[in-house]
Amino acid sequence: MHYPQLSFHIPNPTAMFLSAQKLFPRLASVLLSLVLLTGCWEKDDPVPEDKDIFGSYVLQYIELPQEGGGVTRVEGQNIRLNLTNISTYQQANEPFAYDLNGDMLVNQYFGRYTIIGAPVVPTDDPQDQVLEVRQVGSTKVGGTPEQMQLENLYLNALEEVNLSRLSNNGNQLVLHSRYQNARLFFVSPEYCSLPR
Repeated sequence: MHYPQLSFHIPNPTAMFLSAQKLFPRLASVLLSLVLLTGCWEKDDPVPEDKDIFGSYVLQYIELPQEGGGVTRVEGQNIRLNLTNISTYQQANEPFAYDLNGDMLVNQYFGRYTIIGAPVVPTDDPQDQVLEVRQVGSTKVGGTPEQMQLENLYLNALEEVNLSRLSNNGNQLVLHSRYQNARLFFVSPEYCSLPR
């Protein structure tokens, strides 16, 4: 009886390794190019009409305008803000307000906010809303002088917020403050944020 001869081609492991080495940089550069070309920070998709401000946000930075122009940018260092749609207490003599809370570098904070509606003087963005924050308090744990300075700046700016803007399909929240004309830039935790 005659059996056909079976042959198997076993690839050379060295050749496989070398071809993978050539393929990986090409694949990596293509993927990196796609990410950079679609850069999530460049998108300014309209905010869906049913998107509300409620949710969790991470502070990216605080912008402080300087005399004579220019801005100082203070990094947010992962400060968290939660704008709830819950009101845990409501006194008869105050307007309706929702609860807010969050974590700073060392301390936690809490307070109340009210969404009043569209600004009296129209702005360049129809998504702007008058938002007032009040009754802000925090725990009093000590930290480094730099941490305490950032926490104080953040709380002072937060307590003087008078305008909010949602953009980037509802993934970026900018709060405008009367305190030193600061602007607080937040993103949702799931929103991709590549450095510029």
